[in-house]
Amino acid sequence: MADGRQARLRQKVPKFAFVAIFAWIISDVWLTDGPLLPTFNGTLPIVLIKPAAASIAVSLACALLIFPESTSHLTLFGMHKLLGAMASTLSLTKDCLAHYPLQNGESLQALRSGLIVGWSTLEPAIAFLPLDLSVGNWNAQDVTSLHQPLRNLLLQVLGLLDFQINSCRSREKFNEADISQDGEGKIESAIKHGKHQVMQSLNLLSSLRRPEVAHSVSDSYRALSLASDPLLQACQQAMEALLDSIQQNNSRRWFGRLTHEQFQEMRQRHETALANLKDERQRYSSVASKALLQSHEHLFDESGKFKDGSSALPQLSGLFVGFNIEDRIVRLAEALERPLAQVVLLESERTTRRLWFPVGLRKFFSWVFGKSSTPVLELPTSDDFPEVDKAALKEMHDKLKDTSRPVKRRNKSSAMILGFAHWLSNDEGIYALRVLIATIATAVIAVTPTTAGFFYREKGLWAVIMAQTGLLLHFSDFTFAFVMRVLGTVAGGIVGMLGWYIGSANGPGNPYGLGAVMAVLAPIIMWCRLYAPPQHLPTAIIFGATVLLVIGYSYIDTHNPTYGDPGVGYTVFWRRTLLVLIGFVVGFIVSLFPWPSSQSRFVSRTLAQVLHAEADHYALLLSEWRHLEDEKRLLPAIAGTAIHLAETLAALNGPIGNLRYEFSSSPFDQIACAKIKKLEVTINESLTLLHIRASLLPERLRTRFVKANGLLDHRTIGNVMVVLSVIEQSLKTGDPLPSRLPTPLLKNCMEYGDGARLEDLSKDLLMDEAYRGYCVAISAYLGFLSATDELVLVLKETLGESHHVPEDLMGDA
Repeated sequence: MADGRQARLRQKVPKFAFVAIFAWIISDVWLTDGPLLPTFNGTLPIVLIKPAAASIAVSLACALLIFPESTSHLTLFGMHKLLGAMASTLSLTKDCLAHYPLQNGESLQALRSGLIVGWSTLEPAIAFLPLDLSVGNWNAQDVTSLHQPLRNLLLQVLGLLDFQINSCRSREKFNEADISQDGEGKIESAIKHGKHQVMQSLNLLSSLRRPEVAHSVSDSYRALSLASDPLLQACQQAMEALLDSIQQNNSRRWFGRLTHEQFQEMRQRHETALANLKDERQRYSSVASKALLQSHEHLFDESGKFKDGSSALPQLSGLFVGFNIEDRIVRLAEALERPLAQVVLLESERTTRRLWFPVGLRKFFSWVFGKSSTPVLELPTSDDFPEVDKAALKEMHDKLKDTSRPVKRRNKSSAMILGFAHWLSNDEGIYALRVLIATIATAVIAVTPTTAGFFYREKGLWAVIMAQTGLLLHFSDFTFAFVMRVLGTVAGGIVGMLGWYIGSANGPGNPYGLGAVMAVLAPIIMWCRLYAPPQHLPTAIIFGATVLLVIGYSYIDTHNPTYGDPGVGYTVFWRRTLLVLIGFVVGFIVSLFPWPSSQSRFVSRTLAQVLHAEADHYALLLSEWRHLEDEKRLLPAIAGTAIHLAETLAALNGPIGNLRYEFSSSPFDQIACAKIKKLEVTINESLTLLHIRASLLPERLRTRFVKANGLLDHRTIGNVMVVLSVIEQSLKTGDPLPSRLPTPLLKNCMEYGDGARLEDLSKDLLMDEAYRGYCVAISAYLGFLSATDELVLVLKETLGESHHVPEDLMGDA
């Protein structure tokens, strides 16, 4: 039963995975050796506890005495790495503007995923900063003060990347529309699922795929390339200043301290970069807007009014795209000002290096000696985008919960019984049961009189441990782990044999020869342990453990022989490999009953949960639309929730990659899940951007927005909610979607709205900064609808269609 509880702990709280593994090993010693003793021995696990305690003590001493690294040091290192990746976005933006169109968005997608992963690894370290003991100019609170500004900067960088990624995706759609024009009959006959939606979407794209549209977009890119260069250069200098400041403060904690003159020169350089960024950002809006309007001068008459004519209407697409890029660049520059200003403030106040105690100890010493605690240096909060607080976060979560109103539930006694049954039969419960069965199956021969000696001599404990640690929640993960750990065992055994025979040949083992060999092997083992990818970390650990077991047991056998020694060299290797295989075979058999745990089912249900959260966000946005200007305090909480959903989707990269190893009849394969995840990322980003930008729009433009695209029209809301609900249900159950759905939503949006209202369009209106945000909101809303339409098609290709209605019955409707 203890093994089952430890298995639940491992899966329920992944941070305690190593705690559960060590608990397994200790309990296995009690389980296998305890029944063989005539009397109770409470010190039985001491043979493992003492070496573990000694290794922890050595590790602690090395961490404190040999190049110690504090949490603030690791956090600043992570921030420096993350900012370096953000800085590459600026050069990509320059290339995008100067060499439109970009041909491939894969590099942009890879950069975006790297930013999300970098942020995910940075946040846990920030949580431990209050406990940090460090040396340097900045204390833990100073480092924490950079957390919120960097998060806002990350949001703006992702927004700029997302627009470029969506532009690449749009060009692919336009190319499909061109193909449909060349052979519409062939395309229509080749479509198996969602034919009506596909043809209507292609027709919509074909109507937008005009030469004047392409020329208009190209003119906008060319105009912005010249106008944006000074601001992008200033942003690049600001990024370099941020990177330089973090690097200087993080790498000179012990040695190489800057002189007073060098420090003042550095601070002056960073202040100059901040002032230049502010000047260029304030100048940019008018310069960029004028450049865009000049590139489309032919669309306006002498009085600055838009020329009335359907032929000129498509050429507004370039202005629409240009204003979107302009706004994203401005927002990126604004977000970049705050962390740089915070760094400049810290450099002006924190001029000396000192020892910083944890926050609680500093307050205690201040109280004892009657001194005030160190003040927190942080800039005033911006009114447009305030800092997140717990009250706003709770309020936002309460509002999200209010979007769902469940029906009456069962009585408490029934709910308790069903809850207990679910607790036993859920994924964690089945996993704990499998671990328990595998433990009994491999350890039962250790307590029977006729087989106990055999179990002890053959080191059966290895098989028990491998059966427990080899079992994983999903079968695809188990298959991947089986292959990689067997490879790690074989590789470790070969390297261990080479080390033993090189260091001792046919002799009993020379300590000096083995020491020389280990001086070569130890760095290899540590390099694998430190730099192996996260998915290969267990392989690196089992590789190193096997090397040490082969050499260690061989030396014990030749110098201090005891009962049950596994042998020398090759003998240790094949026994170790055999026991690893036995443990995995037991785990394989147990994993098949009562049924293999499907990784694709886990991925699809997680995607359904994310889509449900996105539908709640859409409902919250509609509910709060009338008074969004009063809800600005919720913007940081909304941004934080968006990042959390992005991290959840990014965490699925590993499970989706492992789907290739799964034996499953589920229709959700690796390709389909990857497509669905990518589209849900777009939906999350679009809804977040729409919510933030709409909150900053004046009332007149929000009213214009609603009338232009029918956002609050009951037919639009109903269609979107129906499509989202059907998709979520299909992700949960795997059922095919109905052949007829109210899609494409993008076309319905244009039908239910009043259009662009061009009668009042003029240069003065387009020069208004708020109108730029209006264009961004329109783009975000259309991106949300377009991604939802694509999601329907992906699911129909994956799951098929139900309730088919022939196309000829529908006519042109």
